[in-house]
Amino acid sequence: MWLYGSIWDASSWATDDGKYKADYRYQPFVARFTRFIVRGCTAYASPRCRPVRSSPFGVGLSSWQTLAMRWAQKHYMIYNYCWDPKRDHSLTPECWS
Repeated sequence: MWLYGSIWDASSWATDDGKYKADYRYQPFVARFTRFIVRGCTAYASPRCRPVRSSPFGVGLSSWQTLAMRWAQKHYMIYNYCWDPKRDHSLTPECWS
């Protein structure tokens, strides 16, 4: 199993309609993952396939992890496509939960 990630410049639409541009002086962009565990169903699995839990706290984040994530979002997140009324959300089911 391997993990692939990509970084793309969405500053023309994803940052308050281009208010904040990508600053490529900070390249190269590097990501490191440690103890990264992915569990789930294959693309060809039965619709009844349910991924096993990936968190030691059960399904999803613990309450402390959720609070930490919300704090980081409040203080650092510039854009969330789930909250953008100009986006077509018919293909983003993750925004519905």
